[in-house]
Amino acid sequence: MTLRQQIGREIESMWKASGLPLTDVRIVQIVGSTRTFKRLMAGTRVRLTFPVIGALCDLFEATDQKKFELQRLWDLVDRDTWMQSMEAMLRSGFSPYLGFEQIATAIDLHETTFVTGLFQTERYVRQMHKRDPFVRAEQLDELTGVRLERQRRMKEREAEVLIRALLHEGVLRSGCDAEQLELLCEVDSRPNIQVAYVPFAIGPVPSLSASFSVLSLSKDRTPDLVYFEAPGESRFVEEAVSVQRCKRAFEEGLRQARTVREFKP
Repeated sequence: MTLRQQIGREIESMWKASGLPLTDVRIVQIVGSTRTFKRLMAGTRVRLTFPVIGALCDLFEATDQKKFELQRLWDLVDRDTWMQSMEAMLRSGFSPYLGFEQIATAIDLHETTFVTGLFQTERYVRQMHKRDPFVRAEQLDELTGVRLERQRRMKEREAEVLIRALLHEGVLRSGCDAEQLELLCEVDSRPNIQVAYVPFAIGPVPSLSASFSVLSLSKDRTPDLVYFEAPGESRFVEEAVSVQRCKRAFEEGLRQARTVREFKP
């Protein structure tokens, strides 16, 4: 359901940019009716095939890369798990995760290796991308720009979303310079943000062996989606049992954690 909604929002954005009226005969010919088009944009279940999505992309003059990616993802809208590669995100300019992040009411971020992307300094961002064997030199500026723009957009709506970041102590002791640590302490002081870390002293937490994000998209902050990253690829999980398991693991880790302001380099 969440993927269907995000594709709907992307199509709505393309439609608005096209300047075409909602009742344009070409839209009606492609999807069947104005009502169906409204339902598509709202993320409501509609009986449309991926060629219909492609035809709308053509009408709204989307790039070939965006058309391909939206059609591919439309084929996955009813699955509990789907993936998107970093290459597909860069080529299409469409990232479901960034879209979800911008409408989330609560985000729990668990990181075992890196500072979470929302709170990285530009220097940290560039260092991470430079050391990534899957990132080509010509992609460095583009990827850094995507990360900084993501941070800027989130900061604009910071008061609307609760963000909790749970880092492992190794994150703070590997690649975190004074500037990065200072930024983490600063964001932790903001009303809607909490940055904590799991100290080495408590030992490994079995349920927190991988990095993940839990996103809540409803006002009651019920968790809806879990996001995982692997080298060059991202994975989304909506299956309720898996989402709740990650949520419980996060809460258990947070219960044992300390505030980042307690950290001693």
